[in-house]
Amino acid sequence: MGDGTRQRRAWARNEVANLSREMVAMLTDLVQHNTENPPGLTEDIIAHLADLLEARGHEVERHPVPGPFARRHGRSEVTNLIVRKRFGNGGPTVALHAPLDTLPAGAGWHRDPFGGEVREGRLYGRGSSDSKGDAVAYIFALETLALRAERLWGQVELHLTADEESGGSLGPGFLLSHGLTRPDVAIGPGTAHQVVTGQLGVLQLEVLVRGRQAHASRPDAGIDALVAALPVLNALQEAIAGSPHPLSVSTMRAGRGVNLVADEARFTIDRRLAADEKADAAEAALTALITGAFTDTRASLEIRRLTAADPVQPTLASNALAATISSHATAVMEKPVPVVNAPVVSGARHYAEAGIATALFGAGSATVAEGVPAGGDEFIALVDLDRATETLAATLETLLTRG
Repeated sequence: MGDGTRQRRAWARNEVANLSREMVAMLTDLVQHNTENPPGLTEDIIAHLADLLEARGHEVERHPVPGPFARRHGRSEVTNLIVRKRFGNGGPTVALHAPLDTLPAGAGWHRDPFGGEVREGRLYGRGSSDSKGDAVAYIFALETLALRAERLWGQVELHLTADEESGGSLGPGFLLSHGLTRPDVAIGPGTAHQVVTGQLGVLQLEVLVRGRQAHASRPDAGIDALVAALPVLNALQEAIAGSPHPLSVSTMRAGRGVNLVADEARFTIDRRLAADEKADAAEAALTALITGAFTDTRASLEIRRLTAADPVQPTLASNALAATISSHATAVMEKPVPVVNAPVVSGARHYAEAGIATALFGAGSATVAEGVPAGGDEFIALVDLDRATETLAATLETLLTRG
């Protein structure tokens, strides 16, 4: 390890230590905003965070997604934020992408999921580790880096979005496809204990069975969509039991009242894709399974694609980015921080799909494979928040140091 690298890390450690209380205060504030997706009511936190960042001296760009485009992806309003910080002329552009929407809190909490309680070195609450902690780490890494501006060239961009749990098409996908950004490399949300380059793929489908509504006193006058859907659900149950890949029926809605024959039954399917699979092929197989099991000729069947994302494969450029992050993280964490492929589907895949070197690293749980508790007591270790921020500041300085 060279003297310059040691000095870089020592400098980052000292600055982050000075900012630690502010980081905890900001993360507590963000956790106290309910941003569950669904339903995806995120405009309040986006406006609030934009105001916070402007108060801290940042220039904040607000990029609302047009309503028709948002509704096509099941959302009503979505706004993305970009903060750009230029260091000298020329040089690379590094994007730090953090989403602010979260999974629904679910059951099983022993603490208020939106309380932001700090206890024994942990901050509890929905989004603390996935991925509001990453957002805080990225913001303060940039502010730490700005103290060394005279040594650097290039640009850092914060991409703060609110569409991770519905696929990222309205977040990084929107920003990239509309020419609002084109970074050279991107770092997305993750953990301080691994650097992720390869990701799983995902296919999500919605199945709609339509029947005809009738009063429950005259069921023969209607067509029960829920009953018509049962053979399909039974076939899916068998497929789930025998599938070598994660497959689930994730949501279901049917009927309009206890005294009415159901005129609609609607459910969604989530199928994760291994590294050697393609979304189109998985969709064709599931479609064949569903249509083959649907036998009620009086009802109608519709299958709609919600999300289709092929697995992300590591590249030479993404591996080089990951190696830089890993070297700093290993020194900061005082243990090996490996570069891995992980069973995760991140909105940051949109950067990789656009040919941008992409790696996942943040302040989250011990390994990405552990994921976020589906219901109950999500937390972030505050030491990981500090160490991730320190690692990111040192990494950014490496990437933006001339020569």
